[in-house]
Amino acid sequence: MPLIISDSNNYTRRFNKLSLNNAITYVLKRLKLSSKIIYITFISDYKMKKINNEYRQKNTSTDVLSFNYKNSSNNILGEILISMNYCKKNILKNKNSLSKEVIILSIHGILHLLGYDHDNLKNEKIMFELQEKLYSEYRSKFLKTHNH
Repeated sequence: MPLIISDSNNYTRRFNKLSLNNAITYVLKRLKLSSKIIYITFISDYKMKKINNEYRQKNTSTDVLSFNYKNSSNNILGEILISMNYCKKNILKNKNSLSKEVIILSIHGILHLLGYDHDNLKNEKIMFELQEKLYSEYRSKFLKTHNH
């Protein structure tokens, strides 16, 4: 199983974890990483702010942080932290469903694990176009195979 979800505060009870698992499985397969394992942990805004400050020296919350475990001897690609509080802010701004926003943030986190970044306009364009392409491909494949 490529995805391990950790959620000590029951944030994930509000969305379909099977959809998230299907999306991540598809994205990892599409990126030729199906043997890899990803941990996704849902945390509070407070905890995200503390971690962001500790590792990035930014004393503010954010929607997603990724930690690459490339030196790991097993098949763990890394861990993605998602702030559900921040995710809800994104939903209002982007007009996405909770499920879509969580999947997009997860894809975003995976791309960070692979070294993509949005530190300048060129890199941002590359990363966000790939993120949208992967999400769109997943959606069209998922809808096509599950509506018959």
